[in-house]
Amino acid sequence: MTHMQSPTDPAQQVTPAQDTIMQTIIIVGYGAMARAITYGLSCIGKYHLEMCGRDVSKAQMLINEFALKNATAIALESNSSSQCDSSHNTLESTQSNALSIDIQDKIVFLCVKPYGLSSFHYVGRAKAVYSVLAGVSVATLQSHISAQAYIRLMPNVAASQLDSATAAFCVNADMKQAQEICESFGSVVFVEDEKLIDASIATSGSSPAFLALIAQALVDSGVRAGLKREDSFKLVAQTLQGVGSLMYLENRTPQEIIDMVTTPGGTTIEGLAVLESSGVRGAIMRACQASVSKAASAQVALDSPSKESQ
Repeated sequence: MTHMQSPTDPAQQVTPAQDTIMQTIIIVGYGAMARAITYGLSCIGKYHLEMCGRDVSKAQMLINEFALKNATAIALESNSSSQCDSSHNTLESTQSNALSIDIQDKIVFLCVKPYGLSSFHYVGRAKAVYSVLAGVSVATLQSHISAQAYIRLMPNVAASQLDSATAAFCVNADMKQAQEICESFGSVVFVEDEKLIDASIATSGSSPAFLALIAQALVDSGVRAGLKREDSFKLVAQTLQGVGSLMYLENRTPQEIIDMVTTPGGTTIEGLAVLESSGVRGAIMRACQASVSKAASAQVALDSPSKESQ
């Protein structure tokens, strides 16, 4: 498992040559995902980061937290008071009080809530837009913000440890750059159909919560059997990491791991029999499908808003 180190460590932060013009990445938002992505990008060391949102002080706090050298907090002006360059390709915001963000020739990372997309007025044409907005399609992004390329991401909570499993769908993207950026906060799988971004909710988006529920049940089971809670927690956490290593590093399938543990007439097969008779496998699959369906319904609502929501 990857753990955070200070991006100011020499091994983590690269100082570019003085005559090199750094590409700017502007990160919109300062929540948990923005925090994780900011840290990952800072470790690459080749980008200048601009942090912005409705509260510039929160953006500055994030910069201070990681002691970022190549980062700036940007104060935004309201759309009504800002003067936009008419030579820039600008898409109008649906809100008259939207804050203006200069995106010309920058890489934009959208890390706000889906409904926050229209809270900003994007001035200019970006080199690329990366979006972690759940349920917001590329078509919706294109209607709000002008860019050469669009990359829609489904990262997960482990991005906070630079260990996210991220699904990505790209339109006109520089794939080498997209991979470098996405791998700064974990691993990435590029999908060929945008619908598969929603499908990845089952495998990596919502699944950390499902795995955590199973982990909690295992911890409680250890306590029920007589272990101290802290000991049970430690054993379960290490076991989950070990199973992940077997799958990721040794390319073991889940069934192979089950077979490795299960012996004829042994303790594991007894427990598996209970789980199968209780329909646990099917329940997990139904839970995942419910999450995927919820994402699909949210997509329709965002792309085709009702009159009441306009």
